[in-house]
Amino acid sequence: MSQSLTNILVHIIFSTKDRQPLINQCVEGQLHAYMAVVFKECDSPALIIGGTETHVHILCSLSKKKFLE
Repeated sequence: MSQSLTNILVHIIFSTKDRQPLINQCVEGQLHAYMAVVFKECDSPALIIGGTETHVHILCSLSKKKFLE
């Protein structure tokens, strides 16, 4: 059986509404942890999640299974 190797990295950036500084240190850890779980459940694990008070950067490995659905 042949083997197909893929490595699709996606950089996702999104901001808060009107770039309001809503992501403070109190919620940042919980927010990033929640997003990591969501990406993992989609078979696209987040490699790095970070950002500032106004936006979030996510680098994830996109699952090839999602293209087959």
